[in-house]
Amino acid sequence: MDDRVGVIDGGSEELLERGSIAVAKKRKREQAANSSQKKTRKLISFFSGGGGLDLGLEAAGFETVFATDIDYHSCQTLQMGKDYCATAKLPFLQSAAIQQADVIQLSSKDVMKAAGVKKGEVDLMAGGPPCQAFSIFGKRQGVNDPRGLLPNQYLRLLREIKPKAFVFENVFGLLTIHGGETFKELCAQLGKPGEDINYTLSVFRLNAAEYGVPQFRDRIFIIGNLNGKKLECIPKICAAVPNKYQDVEGNLLPYRTVSDGLRGLPPLGTLLANHTSRMHSQRIIDRYRNLKHGERDSKTRINKLDPERPSYTIIVGSDKGGGKGHVHPTEPREVSPRESARMQTFPDWWAFSGTSRHPIRQVGNAVPPLLAAVVGREIMQKFFGGERRSFKQLVSLLGQDNLFEENIDGL
Repeated sequence: MDDRVGVIDGGSEELLERGSIAVAKKRKREQAANSSQKKTRKLISFFSGGGGLDLGLEAAGFETVFATDIDYHSCQTLQMGKDYCATAKLPFLQSAAIQQADVIQLSSKDVMKAAGVKKGEVDLMAGGPPCQAFSIFGKRQGVNDPRGLLPNQYLRLLREIKPKAFVFENVFGLLTIHGGETFKELCAQLGKPGEDINYTLSVFRLNAAEYGVPQFRDRIFIIGNLNGKKLECIPKICAAVPNKYQDVEGNLLPYRTVSDGLRGLPPLGTLLANHTSRMHSQRIIDRYRNLKHGERDSKTRINKLDPERPSYTIIVGSDKGGGKGHVHPTEPREVSPRESARMQTFPDWWAFSGTSRHPIRQVGNAVPPLLAAVVGREIMQKFFGGERRSFKQLVSLLGQDNLFEENIDGL
């Protein structure tokens, strides 16, 4: 009897042991899945400019490990931002190697070494060559104009780094250059940048005003995935309504306005970086004062902002300068670079390097961080199984609480 009991007990122990192993293995699988979801997703950024795309994608949970631009002041802005965030304990650019470089001369091996990654280990590559490059790219005149080489350099880096996914952002006019042939050729090459490298593309034309940005800004996003996954949509946050306080269909909010963007901003020339405006002659002051909201000045060709509508698209100017803001809605002057940065949803603590034209060019060339964050959270969830951060989290991380007086839970 005792022997049989012993055998039975021994079998029970064996079963219990096996059960414990099975439970342990299950827990290990669950922990691995959770770890995978919480894993840091590495981002490499080209044509980084003033940092709008990086800020937004990092707010969505990506980690920039390398950022570069040919412009000295843009790289200084990124470095100053990194240093400030380290002091303020903000989660931006803390792992980023920042390098000023001409992308044409940039070696992918050097990029990956600086980023601490190998080919195929980068989760996301982001950026977009200057829009002037594409008229040349389409005509295949890159040899005669260095800008025309930039799309080819992006394709080269995509091929050599082989990220799991990429984001390519540019002006919506790219759709119609040379009757749309340039866009078709670009998509074909982005979809297959090299032998045995095939990206599934998701293409979106997005207006920043529909994503909580107090500015009309129409842009193209080409998003590629190496594993055949596709994004069906980037859900909108805002919509136009006849009256700001009128309910909108569904759960959408009304467009954010210039007044929303400027809410709580300190007076000109105080406290904040880049918050100074040009000195105007009395003749220009009088001209600006007499403009109606939405009216364009005949000399400077900039518009007077309407406080109850989103801003017009920020004007950058040419390579030789000319970048400027629009006319302030209530004061007879051009807006400061900081006020333009508010229209782009840059945090007030994000300072831009340079004087005069340099900050406004960085601001005007940037992807609005809040728009980038909304795009980024869809990529994070759909491509990588990561957390889709709430819109409220994105707004808070990017310091954009001034834009929303209503409840934004659930967005």
